[in-house]
Amino acid sequence: MIWILEFLPVIAGILCIAAAWIPERHKAIREPVITDGEVVGSASQKVFQKHSEAFLFAPVVRYHTPQGEQKSTARNFVPEWQYAYRIGDVISICYEKSRPDLFEIRNGSRYQFRKTLCLTAGIGILAAYAVLRIQYH
Repeated sequence: MIWILEFLPVIAGILCIAAAWIPERHKAIREPVITDGEVVGSASQKVFQKHSEAFLFAPVVRYHTPQGEQKSTARNFVPEWQYAYRIGDVISICYEKSRPDLFEIRNGSRYQFRKTLCLTAGIGILAAYAVLRIQYH
């Protein structure tokens, strides 16, 4: 039983790395259809945070559906420092089958942040454990 406690950091590190590869869920989309879309512009939105004003951005994407070509703005606005799309970029999206104008970006900035955080934590835990194990055993 003691050996489980000794290898608990290894288990935690492996779980963090595994969590990085869990696919993203699209909560607002009930019947998802996956396709590629082209970024054709961006939309901005002014918000007030902590008594100051900030601008948030979302890509405007053109994509093809069985109903025809759609051009829609992503619903997830992000700060300028997180906005990484340029006109002409081809991105993977997931749209609602019954409402093709409603879409979400697959593997967007939130997914990338979670993936980076989990990988960093997992690799950091494993590296720290290895160094301490070598140093003290």
